[in-house]
Amino acid sequence: MLFNRIFVRICVAIVFLSFKSMAQIVLSHPMERMVFQRNNSNQGTIIIAGTYLSAVDRIEARVVPKWVGSGTSTNWIVIQNNPSNGYFSGTLTVQAGWYQLEVNAFKNNNLVDGKIIQRIGVGEVFVIAGQSNAQGGAGVSTSAEDDRVSTIDYTEAYSDYNKLPIGFSKLAGDSTAIGPFHYVPWAWGRLGDLLVQKLNVPVLFYGAAHGGTSSTQWGNSSQGLPFDGPDWINRAHGAPYRALENSVAIYASLTGLRGVLWHQGESDPDTDPGTYYTNMVNVINETRENSEFPDLAWVIARASRNPDEHPNPIAGQNALINNDAGLPYVFPGPETDPIFGGDKRTDGIHFDTYAGQAEFANVWNASLDNNFFSNSNPMMPSPLLALNLACNPNNPSQPITLSVPGSYAQYYWSNRNNTDNEARGRNSSGCCTYTFLPPAGYERLNWTAINNNTNTLTTAPARLAASVRKSSKKTFFSPIVNLSSFPLPSTPTFVTSATTIRPGESVTLTGSGCNASYAWSTGATNNPLVVSPLTSTSYYVQCKTLNCYINSTPKNITVTTCSPNSLFLQGSVTNTQYPYQSKQTVQSTQKIQVSGKVDYTAKNKVELLPGFESKNGSVFKATIQDCN
Repeated sequence: MLFNRIFVRICVAIVFLSFKSMAQIVLSHPMERMVFQRNNSNQGTIIIAGTYLSAVDRIEARVVPKWVGSGTSTNWIVIQNNPSNGYFSGTLTVQAGWYQLEVNAFKNNNLVDGKIIQRIGVGEVFVIAGQSNAQGGAGVSTSAEDDRVSTIDYTEAYSDYNKLPIGFSKLAGDSTAIGPFHYVPWAWGRLGDLLVQKLNVPVLFYGAAHGGTSSTQWGNSSQGLPFDGPDWINRAHGAPYRALENSVAIYASLTGLRGVLWHQGESDPDTDPGTYYTNMVNVINETRENSEFPDLAWVIARASRNPDEHPNPIAGQNALINNDAGLPYVFPGPETDPIFGGDKRTDGIHFDTYAGQAEFANVWNASLDNNFFSNSNPMMPSPLLALNLACNPNNPSQPITLSVPGSYAQYYWSNRNNTDNEARGRNSSGCCTYTFLPPAGYERLNWTAINNNTNTLTTAPARLAASVRKSSKKTFFSPIVNLSSFPLPSTPTFVTSATTIRPGESVTLTGSGCNASYAWSTGATNNPLVVSPLTSTSYYVQCKTLNCYINSTPKNITVTTCSPNSLFLQGSVTNTQYPYQSKQTVQSTQKIQVSGKVDYTAKNKVELLPGFESKNGSVFKATIQDCN
């Protein structure tokens, strides 16, 4: 018995390993450590998408908290039935929290594959903007200790759309970037810890601040206007505003966004308050246009120390906060000028010590209070783009056609990942140059290899995705559809057991020449197929692979009581029959039972051959006449 038990366990293990090694689905969305913005009812929507590598008819998903108290489990929810177009997509509404996401695929109610995202969140998403005390630089950095603080571990000085990866990491370690622009954690890891402990939800930071920048440079760059500035501000690439644009229009489209955390003013000691106000109104309104979210919240720090305090930028910042009628949803951030001293700012300007960063994080945490969260309106994530898939087996070099419904200003298609050289991001401070490759698991889609700014792409098999941009700069992404393996069907043919039948009779359709599955125009999938049409009907058969099919030439089955051929009839007639009519002859050996009734009509002759019998009480009629 012991041997049998061991044998059974080994067999079960082998089956389990075989199941896992033969992946039937691949998840492309969401990604590990992604955080979706919650609404003010403490709920959020997790967007799920992927590719099926074999036929599936149901996709289900659920979430399980990573630990007790970190969220609320859901039941298994069907996110899509009968996926098509090469991918599946759906949503799952959950309470805010930190979760394990489980996705299962079924065929005929049998589980065929399951996938797990180990860490996924519904919580709070922020963009950091401003100058060096927001971006960070020389000195120490305070990374997050809590597992629930995420960011994009990547920086790119030129904010090149084609380089921007999609992926998320824990904000941990002194060298972790806060993408798309910051190259160090600075004090934001500490703030992340404070927020997740206070709110008990995960937090995601995007970094779009730019050291050494003034409000005029921000205001002008947001409007595409020239300005004077140092050479580290790459005006030709839209700096300093471009990284903020990418954060609110591109990344926040995927995750949603609570608001922008603004800390800037050190470069504006002599700027008139009205000028500061106007500059920042331009920036704020531009982010609201880029995100297509007019309620986008801004939290404005009162900051001017350089190394002395300056009243003008503070007055401009307070004007932004206090003009609720003209500029709503602008909230008071911390007053950071009172944080000073050599143990906080060694150069009198930057929070470049652990003590300084701790106080900086504390005052920011205090500003992000119940009043802010209750009165700000979060921007929720955008749905993924739909894709339509068509195929052309007669063009085997480019058999795939994908299209995006709707009209947009710009279309981008990806059929490969960026190479290391293409994906490598670079940034620099006054002392150092920083180089970043997207970490393993990040998507690094190349949007320039295909120069095709149209809503339709005809292509060879590949791993494909689309993104589109509206005139506002708001950007949307499709699911990634893995069509690298795209088996093409062969052209099928079929024969019929008859081309003309009477009403009520059957005909057998038999397909051949298909290298995959048969699918008839009736919807049936068995081959041969027996049909009994009531009227004349055209039939065809498809040869169907997973995502592609090709049709046979159709054939017509004529249903009529008037046959062009001679008829030879036999068997028993037990009820009322349709008339037998021929343009030539009718010969019958039928036995017409008591309840039987039948009419014979022929142009040339009707013959009742030996064996024909008409029981007493039955009815039959023979007529010499042409039929139509």
